[in-house]
Amino acid sequence: MSTDIYETILESRDSVITVEGIDLELFYNGIPVEIKKIRTRGKSALRYRRKSFSVFLDHSILTHNHSEKEIKRLDHFKLLSMSMDYTYIENRIGLGILAEAEVMPLLYRYVELRINGETQGIYMLLEDPEEYCKEKGSEFVIRRGYNHHMMDTEFEPGLYQIPMERYEDRFLEVYDNLAILQGEALYNMINARINLNQYFRKMGIDYLLKNGDSTDEVYFYSTILNDNIRYLVLPWDYDDLFSTKPHEVGRTWGRGTVFGVRPYPTLQDIYDEIGDKLIYSIEDDLDYAIAMDSFLYAQYETTLINMFEKIDDSFIASLFDQIEKELDPYYFNIELTRQSEYDLDSTNLDLWKSNMMEKKAFLEDRLQAMKNQLNQP
Repeated sequence: MSTDIYETILESRDSVITVEGIDLELFYNGIPVEIKKIRTRGKSALRYRRKSFSVFLDHSILTHNHSEKEIKRLDHFKLLSMSMDYTYIENRIGLGILAEAEVMPLLYRYVELRINGETQGIYMLLEDPEEYCKEKGSEFVIRRGYNHHMMDTEFEPGLYQIPMERYEDRFLEVYDNLAILQGEALYNMINARINLNQYFRKMGIDYLLKNGDSTDEVYFYSTILNDNIRYLVLPWDYDDLFSTKPHEVGRTWGRGTVFGVRPYPTLQDIYDEIGDKLIYSIEDDLDYAIAMDSFLYAQYETTLINMFEKIDDSFIASLFDQIEKELDPYYFNIELTRQSEYDLDSTNLDLWKSNMMEKKAFLEDRLQAMKNQLNQP
C-alpha cells in the first residue's frame, strides 16, 4: 500500500480504516492474490500500532490449518494482532479447546504479516465466522450483544423463503419465555430454538478458561429442523481469558434485564445469587436461567461430564505440545517478537516458556476441580 496509507494505519487510534482498489496489493507466501479490500477491526486492537484486519479477496486462497492436516479455500478472513496477549497463546488455547469440544469449526493458524516489506510480527489468521455460516447454508446469522440485543445480523434469503422478521422472532422467543417457563418445559422451548448441547459446551469451556467477556462474543446461525428455525452456536474472539472476574462484576451496564435489575458489585454477590455452580458469567439472561433452573443446570452438568471424556489431561498436554510446535519458529525470530514493543506488554522467549507452563498447570488444576465437583475421577 502507499506509504501515506501505511503510516495512517500505524498511527491511528480507535478509528476503522478501509483500504481498497489500486491502493492495495496482497501477496500470500510471495504469490500475488487479487484483493478487494482490507479493514482495520476490533475495539481493543484499534488502540495499538499493530492493528487487526479483516481481509476481503476477489478470489479464494488455499491454506492449511494450524496442524497442517486440513486445507480450506478462504476468500474472507481475519488477521488478529493479539496485541493484549503478551505471549500470543491465550486465544489459541481457547480455539484449541473449543475445537476439541466440537464448537469451533473455523480454520486458524499463526502467520507472519508484512506490510511494505516491514514485519508486523506474529498474527493469528482466522476464518471469517459469518462466511463460514453462510457456506453451511445458514440464511440468518446473529452476533449477540448485551441484553440479548442483536448487535449484528446477516440475512441472505435462499431456499426456505423465510422473512428476516421470522428469524429474528425465533431467536427472541427464547428470551421472551425465560422468566415464564421452568424445568423441562423451559429446556424444551430453548432447545427447539438453540442447540443447547452446543451452548452448554461453550459455557463449560468459558468456565474452564475463566472467559471474562462472553456475552457478545458468540454467533448464532440458523438451520431448519423439522420445518422450524433452530440456531447453532459459534463462539468467537476468545481474547479475555484467565480473567480475575467475569464482565458483569462492578459494572452498571451490560446485564440482561429479563429477570429484573441484577447488580453484582463483587464476585461474592454472584456466588450468593447462584451458589457454587460451574458457570463463570451470568451476565446474559440465558446463562442466568441455566444457573437458576435446576432442570437446566442438571442437563448442563451432564453435558460437561460427556465433554470431559475428550477434554482431559492428555488432551491438555497434547494441546500445549502443539502450540509450542507452532510458535517455536516464530519465537526464535527476534525480528518478529521485537514487534511486541508496540503491544500492551512486550514478550520474549523466556516469558513465553514461563507462561506456557503457568497456563498448562492452571488448566490441569481447574479441569480436575471441575471433575471433582461433578464427582468424576
